[in-house]
Order: sequence, then structure tokens, then C-alpha cells
Amino acid sequence: MRRIVLFSLFLCYSYAFFGSTPDEGDYRHLYPELCIAYKVNNPISTSYSLGWLENVRYPKDRTKVLIQVDEQDKELFKQWTADFKALYSYVATEIVDPNFLDQGLKFGRRFKCGYLLITNTDIFLSENSVKDLISLKQVVVSGLMKDPFSLHSNGKGLVDSSHLTGNKIELLRVYYANPPLLIDLKHKDSSYLTFDEQNLREKVGSKSPVEIFAFSAYKMDIPIYLDNHFFYGYFIDSTKFSKVEFAQKLSSFEYQLWVNNNPVLYSNSIDPWQPTQHTFGFDKIYVINLKRRPERRRRIEKGLTMLGIEYNIFEAVDGMSLGEKEMEGIRIMPGYLDPFHKRPLKRGEIGCFLSHYHIWKEVVDNGYSRVIVFEDDIKLSENATTILREFVEDTMKTQAEWDFVYLGRKKNDAKKQEFYVSGHRYLSTVTYSYWTVGYALSLSGARKLIESKPLENLLALDEYLPIMYNDHPNPEWANYFPIRDLKAFTLYPLVVHPDKYLNEPGYLSDTENSTLVEDETTTKIFKHVGVNVQQKSEL
Repeated sequence: MRRIVLFSLFLCYSYAFFGSTPDEGDYRHLYPELCIAYKVNNPISTSYSLGWLENVRYPKDRTKVLIQVDEQDKELFKQWTADFKALYSYVATEIVDPNFLDQGLKFGRRFKCGYLLITNTDIFLSENSVKDLISLKQVVVSGLMKDPFSLHSNGKGLVDSSHLTGNKIELLRVYYANPPLLIDLKHKDSSYLTFDEQNLREKVGSKSPVEIFAFSAYKMDIPIYLDNHFFYGYFIDSTKFSKVEFAQKLSSFEYQLWVNNNPVLYSNSIDPWQPTQHTFGFDKIYVINLKRRPERRRRIEKGLTMLGIEYNIFEAVDGMSLGEKEMEGIRIMPGYLDPFHKRPLKRGEIGCFLSHYHIWKEVVDNGYSRVIVFEDDIKLSENATTILREFVEDTMKTQAEWDFVYLGRKKNDAKKQEFYVSGHRYLSTVTYSYWTVGYALSLSGARKLIESKPLENLLALDEYLPIMYNDHPNPEWANYFPIRDLKAFTLYPLVVHPDKYLNEPGYLSDTENSTLVEDETTTKIFKHVGVNVQQKSEL
């Protein structure tokens, strides 16, 4: 009887200790311990890159993290280490070694981890990146990542554009690979892998740790793979750009995520870097906003702050509340009808024109040499701040004379040719175009737009501007403005686009949705200034 009791006790204890059959809630056998060697390349991207790393779907209690950091940046990680010590099974910081790749490999072996992931602050890992790499069941494998705005990637020299665009999907055997690099430390031959030339019996002829590692893998017949079956995240190469360029690249990346309604991830333990606010060589950057559209103001303010654009909110003239005082001295162009809808001006269009006109007046009154005007329902394109900065550099270098430059527009005649201006990277001639979502304006341009006295023959702003640079299909309208010498251009590529287009969910236009007639008082005002009033049903 005693033997039976002892045997029963042995069975109970055998399930409780190492080597026993896992309990239903025990997942250790499913998730081998993962070591992550994380090198800090550039402190400004750290909070964002760490935010993506923290979001990786792998049990944190099965994950050990080594932060490899320069002495001057070590203080940055004190709070992060304290906050995540209880979440990860191990967290530490070390001063980065000249051979940081070998330092990371030694870290993984020291803690006898099943896998080692080598990564850095230039890499923004997708949430499933680790699980996807492990699922490939290779000893050494890297996930293909590209720059969010170009075809530059961590596979430079290893893959062609078809891999980067997704036209060719494969697990590609390569001679070497860059981070993010996953190494299966459980594999018996992985112990011969090294980033240190001293560990090799033969001389490689290269001091590059990446090439030394590739040679050690070759000698052990361990293939190295680069995979693009899955989305592994993004890669912004800090070694490819100056500090200013990298900062602009990072801010554009975060902005594009946000403006396209994707989550902007950053570590809660390290304050995310924010760019210093600039006007990029302009005297002032205006943002036109209707007071009754506070949600648009909040959105544009957040976006411009993310991009490091210094701005001034300019309260728009509300066409829906125009009274006799606001309309004093204004006369609608006789016989004007919208060329597409065959209707008179709408109240919102008048408010829009007056808003821009008041800015032109302010530019002249203050003697500003050049300004930018944004409307509040926009989104800026990739590399917008870089293009704006280089546009100003080019104009100063060439001493080019310009009055008006479209930053965003709709070209009305696709067949009409436009040409780059010599000596400029982005400046192009312009043909008949619509939209005032964003433009650059010089002092001479503001003067010309005012001196033509547009309020005495008011028409839609979209029509007035092409008339002033003498590229409008309606000569009858153009004849109301005898001097049409506005030196106008456009940027290519454009840096500003409407936030929403017609028929898209959330599209709202305060010009198109406005009316001419609301009550007898309004009817009286518009009759006074020469507008043929129609009923609402006709508008």
C-alpha cells in the first residue's frame, strides 16, 4: 500500500517540474525564449521604433531585451528599463560595442535563448514580424523591409524592385543579410556562427561583421534567407541621410500613418521626439479655417505640428453669414455662371474668395516677401517639407522671379504640356488649373492680385487665378482684367492634396454645399450686388 502511495506522489510531482507534460495554460513549449538585441542608431526615432517593438506579438515573459546604446544616450532608457522590467523576463542596457552584432549574439548565447533577433532604431517591426520569421523554420533569416517613401530597403544589392513591389514573392537565399535578423540558436550548427573574425580559422579578407557572419554560415553550410512573404514593417536608414533629412523623413512617416488613419505607435516610457517648428524660408504660413469648423482646425494643427510646420490660423470669411456690411463695394461679374453647373456664385464661394483676398491684403500691408496659404481640409504629401525647403533653396540660388506657385491643384486640361523650369528640382510651368488648397505667394504676386480689383468683378477664385496668369479658356471673363501678368508656376510633384475627394466618406465642402438664397434679407443683398437669384431647388 505504501508503495502505491509513493508512486502516486511521484506521478503528481513529475507533472509539476521540468520535463513534465505541460498544463493546459502553459505555453512555454510553444514560445521558446527570445532574446532581442536592440541597437540605438538615432535617439530621435527611439520612442517610435520602441513603440513598434513593444507591440510585437510574442509573450513578453518569454522575451529578454538588451538595449545597446552610446554612453551619452544611456540616461534615456532608465525609465523604460524600470517600466518594462516586470513585463519582459529580462531587460538591460549596455554600452554599445564597436562590434555590436557580435555583442548581440553573445547576449543570446549567454542566456541560452531559443531565438535571437537583432534589430535597431531604424526598424519599425510589424506586430507579427517575429512569429512570421519563426514560422519560416530557417536557421538564419531576415524579413525584407523598405523605406515607406521609396524602394530603398534593408535588402539593397540583394533584391530587385519586383521583390519590393510585391510582384515577386519568395524566400530568397542570399549571401548575407541585414537586420532584422533572426537566428535559431537551438540549431546545433548555429554555435559556429560568428560576427568576430577571431573566431574563424580562415581569414575572410573583410573586417565587416556582416561579411564575417556570412562566411561563417557558408563554412557550416547554413543558408541565409531574405523573405518577403509577409509584411515585416518599415525601414528608415539613418546612415543614408543627414540629421536634418532623417528628422524630416521620420516626421513625414509618422504624419502619413496618422493622416491615413493608421495608429502612430510610440513608447509610453520615452517621450516621442517632436520636430522644431519652421516656416521653411517663408515669412508666414497661413491656415484658413472657418470658426464653425473647430474639428478641421484641430486636425490641421495636429498634422502641421507633427511635420514641424509653424503656422498661423487665419479666420475665414463665412459665406453663410455675409451681410450688407461685408458685401459693401463688392460686385459680381455680370453674367457670370459656373462653367460646369451653369449657376451663379454661391455664398461659400464668395466667402472663400474674400478669405484669400484678406490674406493678400495682409501680405502687402506687412511687406512679406513670400508666404504659404493652406486651406484646412488638406493633407500633405510624402516628403512635403523636404520639397518646400528645396524649392526655396532653388529660387534663391537661381534668383527666379515668381508671383504664385500651386502647391496643390487640379489640372483641367491633361493634353496641355507643362515643363520643368531650368535650375529647379520641382518648379514647373502651369496651365489652366483649379483649387487653392495650398499655394505659395510672393509680395509682387499679392500686389498684382489686389491691383486688378477683383471685388469689382467677382467670380470664383478658381477662375480668377488662371485669368491672372493668362491661361483661361473664357476670353470674355479675362477681358475684365486687362493686366494679366501673374508669374505663376506649380510644384511637381504636388505637396498638398484635399483631405477628402467628392463622393468619399466624410467629404464636406463649405463652398459647394452653400446656397445663394436663405431668406429675404439675403435675397436683397445679392440683388443689390447684381446676382440673378435662383430658388434653392435650382442650385
